[in-house]
Parts: sequence; C-alpha cells; structure tokens
Amino acid sequence: MIIDGHIHFASPQCQYDPVAVAECIRLARLAGIQRAVYLMNLVDAGGYDPTPADILRSNDLGVELHRHHPDFFLPFCYLHPAHPPEQLLAEIERMVVKGPCAGIKLWVSVNATDLRLDPIMEQAALLGVPVLHHAWYKATGYVFQESTPAEIAHLAQRHPKTTIIMAHLGGGGWRGVQDIKHCPNVLIDTSGAQPQAGLVEYAVRELGARRVIFGSDWPIRDFATQRARVTGARLTARQQDLILVQNLARLLHLHSEYLERHNV
Repeated sequence: MIIDGHIHFASPQCQYDPVAVAECIRLARLAGIQRAVYLMNLVDAGGYDPTPADILRSNDLGVELHRHHPDFFLPFCYLHPAHPPEQLLAEIERMVVKGPCAGIKLWVSVNATDLRLDPIMEQAALLGVPVLHHAWYKATGYVFQESTPAEIAHLAQRHPKTTIIMAHLGGGGWRGVQDIKHCPNVLIDTSGAQPQAGLVEYAVRELGARRVIFGSDWPIRDFATQRARVTGARLTARQQDLILVQNLARLLHLHSEYLERHNV
C-alpha cells in the first residue's frame, strides 16, 4: 500500500469527469499507489485569489471524487484565509466535521506569516487534522503571497499544536529542510520539481523518516517518477515504508486499514 499525499485535479469548471478520474486511478495503480490525497482543482478554482464560490466548487469536486471512489480519494478542504473567519469555519464544518475531508489545504493566496491564518490553524488543532501548506524558494520571483519554508517555520512556531505538512521538498531543497528542522510539528512532502540525487536522504537524515511523506503533485508531475525519488533513494525498507504509507496513515487515521492490508 502506498498513499500519495499530494495530488490535484485539472477539471474545467470543477466538474466530475469519470473518464479523467478513471485515468488518474489507472496511472496511480500502475505506480503502486492505492490512495491519494486530493488538494484542489488546478483549473477554474479561482487562481491565486479565489472567491468563496471558487473555493466551494473546488471542494465540491473533492466530495464527488470521494463519493465515487472512497477507497482511493482522500480530499483535503481547500481554503482562502483572506475570507471572513465565519466563512472559513463554516467551510471547515461542512468539509471536515460533517464531510469527507481529512485535512486542510493552503496555497499562495495568503502568506504563512499572516495572522489571518490563525483561526484555521486553531481549528485544525482542535479537530486533530493536518494543514498542508505550499512553500518554495525561488530566484525568479514569488507568486502572489507565496510562502517560503522559513515562513512555514514562523507559522509552526505560532501554532505548535497544529500538525503542518510543508509541501515541496523539491522546491525548498536543502535550505528548506534546515528551516523547519527545529519545528517538530512540521512534516515535509517529497513533491516539487524533478528528483534530485541525495535530497530525500538528506531530509531523512536531518528530520527523521517520520517527518517525511510521499507526494507526487500529479498531474503536474508523473506518479511513477515521483515515487522513484523515494524507492530509488538510499533508505532502509523501514524508512521507505514510513514515507510511502505509515506517516500519512497515522496522520489521517488510516492506521487500522494499513495494518489490516499488511496482516500485521
């Protein structure tokens, strides 16, 4: 069993497309992936500054994906922290408390140092769900209110009881690993760019295997290529198992499913 902790969908108008969904699942299964975390729609979800209606559409697609394939899709609740706190909390109630979402997704609409994230982070801590937050280091200029790994560390220190998954080891690189090293409530996913020799091993050495999770960033990147950055790394079988399944199974309360499938 492998859980991909970072996929999107590219659906015009956030419509459920059974043909595209079947192809996604087929490609994932070819790469040995049995479950996948849906984060947000890449098309028609409002871009960098989505409206409340955009957020609803993207999240509704997650509900549909889970409804049709509950054994594969694990949706996260996508949010725009600039929206009024009552709207944010209402969407968390709809999607996490009463809906199928196993966590919360934040992108580039508000920087990680912005205090408007606080109600989201506090509610995530109360509910015991992780918050996955985009982060990247760039030499070409940042997108909208994009966050760096150092700014994720700032967020983590403000909310030490909230589990944060910092997206894009490939985007933060060696510097990003050092930025979050002192924040035990931050994990990092392996997505971002193409595989770089030694980077996953470095993250495991500096953070420990329990703080690294597998993410592909499909359909921007290929399932099999991204999986290979873990299976091709110089890691023990135990370390690979933690990264590919156990860490997310624990975070998303799927551990009993993992144990049953592996007859443990």
